Amino acid sequence: MIVSITKIELNSYLKMIAFFKFNGQIIEQLKQSNCKKYKVIGSWNLKVWYTMTLWENENEINTFYRNGTHLEAMKQSGKFSSKIQSRRIQNEDFMSWKESKKLFANN
Repeated sequence: MIVSITKIELNSYLKMIAFFKFNGQIIEQLKQSNCKKYKVIGSWNLKVWYTMTLWENENEINTFYRNGTHLEAMKQSGKFSSKIQSRRIQNEDFMSWKESKKLFANN
């Protein structure tokens, strides 16, 4: 199994509507995909967001990422964030948010 973790830092609070619009649509796309499970958490100030998804293999991740709303969100991501980072970890299940956030601590 593969855990995919993404950190998204919004450029400003004015970009939250665009982010939430895509985020809701991507969650709907996840529900229709082969994703085993997903979760999302925001920082206390709502400018930094983390997503975590669990997949059987790389092919399933890539099929999801390169299609539909997620593909469109990636194309337009520069409008609401200039700092998006992702990590993929081999693991049988989700890790804690605390552990996940450490993956981005040095960046």
